[in-house]
Amino acid sequence: MRQLEIALIGAGLIARMHLEAWIDAGASVRIHSQDGRAAALAEEFGAKAVDSLADALDGADAVDICSPTGTHRDIALAAIAEGVAVVCEKPLAADVAEAEEIVGAAEQAGVPVYPAHDIRFAPAFARLHELVAEGRLGAGTVARFTVAGYHPRPWTGHASAESGGILTDQMLHGVDIAYWLFGDVVRVHAHYQGEIAAPAPEGTAAVGTVVLTHASGALSQVVSRWTPTPQPPIRVAFHVSGTGGTITHDSEWPQEIKVSGGPAGTLGYYGESPFFAEIREFAEALRGGPEPRLVSRDALAAVRITQAAARSAWTSRAVELPVKGAIS
Repeated sequence: MRQLEIALIGAGLIARMHLEAWIDAGASVRIHSQDGRAAALAEEFGAKAVDSLADALDGADAVDICSPTGTHRDIALAAIAEGVAVVCEKPLAADVAEAEEIVGAAEQAGVPVYPAHDIRFAPAFARLHELVAEGRLGAGTVARFTVAGYHPRPWTGHASAESGGILTDQMLHGVDIAYWLFGDVVRVHAHYQGEIAAPAPEGTAAVGTVVLTHASGALSQVVSRWTPTPQPPIRVAFHVSGTGGTITHDSEWPQEIKVSGGPAGTLGYYGESPFFAEIREFAEALRGGPEPRLVSRDALAAVRITQAAARSAWTSRAVELPVKGAIS
C-alpha cells in the first residue's frame, strides 16, 4: 500500500482529529499553520512541521484544509495549481462565488476535491442513507434533522450577522444530510434567533431553522442550536418518515456501550470515529480506489443551500433554487 503524503493546514481541534485519522490510514503528514501551533502538534504525533504553504504542498498527494473558512479559497487554489488533491473541512468556502471558483478550477485541472462533512460517516446517518436509497421508507418523505453544540468556536473568525452565522456554519451538517438523502433543493425558508455574528461572546445561544423543499417532493427541516454551556459538546438527531415507515435516532439516547472521562466528563459513544471512516475513504480514493461518498458537487450544493438560508432569514422570505425536472 503506497504511503500518502498529506499537507495538513491548521493546528486546531479539527486538524488534530484529521491528523489522527491520517496517521491511522497510514499517511505521512506535514503540518503548516499560521498560528504558531504546528510544531507542538507535529511533535506530539510524530509528524513534521513546515514553515510555508509552498513547503507543505511540495510533493504532497493532497492538502487537508483545517484552517478558518476565510482561508480556504486561496489554499485550495494554490493546491489545485500544483496538481494536489484537496480535502477541505466544511464549508468549502465563505460564499457561493468562492466555492464555484474552487470547483471550477479543480474540474479544469482534473484535481479531486473531497469536502469533509463528517456526519455522513456517523454510523446512524450512514444506515439512514442506506434505508432511504433502498426505498424502505416509501414515498411522501418528511424529515427533521437536529444538530446542537457549544459555541463560541474561535476558528469561525469574524462574520457579520448578515453572513448567516449558524445558518452557514453548523447548519451545514443537517443540510448536507438532507441533500445526500433526498437530492436537489428547490426552495429554502429559514429563520434565526439569538447571537449570529462570530466570534460570539461567552455564554452565547442561538437557534437556526430551515425548511427545505426538494426537487423529489421530499420536505426536510433542519434545526441547529448553539448552546451556552459546553455539555453536551455535540448532539445530533433525526426523525424521518414516509409511507413505508419511520426511522429515528438521537445521540443522547442510552447506547449499548458508553465511555466517559476527562475533567468535564465528556461522553463518547462506542464505535469508529466518523473522522477515521471519512479520512480512510478519502485515502482509498487518493490511492486509486472508488470515488468517496463526498465530492466537489456536494460541497458546492451545501454552500449554495446554506447561503440561500442566510438570505431567507435576512429578508424573511423564501428563496427559490430552480432545478430542472423539479416536482411543482
